[in-house]
Amino acid sequence: MNKLIFVIIFLASQILIYSQVADTTSNGGIEFYIHEEVTNANGEVEKEIIQLWQNYISDGNFEDKNSPYWSFENMKVPDENFWAIGIDNLGERNYKVQCKVIGIFEVENGYWSLISSFSHMDGSGEIHLDVISAVYAKKINGKYLLVSSAEYLKTVFEYRRIGNINYYIHPFHKFKEQEAEQMNAFNLKMAEEFGVEPLEFDYFVASNARDIARTWGYEYMNRMYNPSGKGGIASWQNMIIYSGNNSSYFPHELVHLYTFHVVPKYPHFWVGEGIATFYAGTSTYSFQGHMQKLKEFLNKNPNYDLSDITTLNKTIPNGEHASDFRYVLGAFLMSKIYEKEGVRGMVESLEYGITDEDYFQLLYDKLEINKDDFDEYIKEEMKNYTEQ
Repeated sequence: MNKLIFVIIFLASQILIYSQVADTTSNGGIEFYIHEEVTNANGEVEKEIIQLWQNYISDGNFEDKNSPYWSFENMKVPDENFWAIGIDNLGERNYKVQCKVIGIFEVENGYWSLISSFSHMDGSGEIHLDVISAVYAKKINGKYLLVSSAEYLKTVFEYRRIGNINYYIHPFHKFKEQEAEQMNAFNLKMAEEFGVEPLEFDYFVASNARDIARTWGYEYMNRMYNPSGKGGIASWQNMIIYSGNNSSYFPHELVHLYTFHVVPKYPHFWVGEGIATFYAGTSTYSFQGHMQKLKEFLNKNPNYDLSDITTLNKTIPNGEHASDFRYVLGAFLMSKIYEKEGVRGMVESLEYGITDEDYFQLLYDKLEINKDDFDEYIKEEMKNYTEQ
């Protein structure tokens, strides 16, 4: 295992903390700094929290359920949303990653906030800002532990409970109770469909992708500024929906909570997103709307090659860029399984593995589709497709 070498250099009134991970390449590793304007870095609490964060980054044990750095009081996987940083492989890249602490300060209810930037330099010398993250810390049983952004924000956001849903409302968002009631009704529908008790879950609602990304724990990340201004995600393990779609109704992500609840493993992407899109569409179109977009595209482009699903991880090139082949075709194929076997077929599909070979085995077992016949099957079925 690589050894961490910590060098502390005192420069006048400021501290520069540098840590480099020994690496087999000449350019890899992690560098840690405290920005010169973080003039409170020498404070007793501040030093403890900064060291806690640096130890976590250095160890690289992402989503470790035995982590000594995080509080697990109210969240099973408190660092889940730091996937955009890539904690588990920071020290293994062929370029240096710089983590710079740019702020630490006390916030509300006994919590502290620590802000860090992550950046790197490419081969041409261009500097790339990857993310600016916000992590929180609180003293628990006599020592400070890291706490997720969502867990802190639960203590400061407006709270409403509708049915089994705990809503946490961003201060810039106008809550619409009618949408929340619609979401609760869909929750009851999914519970009946899958034959389980209605799920209880948390729902963070914001007006746009920028605000919901900050709820995840990012002051900056690329997807905050996507052209639609929308975004959302479900934390399957923590039973949380984050909606930056300006709505308290986000059924697609709720389906993911149910599929993980009934089969607690990660399915093949086309299965998971296919089931969610079949039941609830996406944030852009309903299932039927996506099917119409697919049918229109194939009518105009009958020779478009669908045979290699690994190259179909992109939007349908129909000029709108609002339908993704993986979601649309995945939903269509799950609808065919549903026609034959009902919800039992859905659940059994979730049990298959995550490789493309596993997926084609599923299609053969359920629909008798051979890999070589995939393109032809989709096109023939879509010719006869009519809205259900």
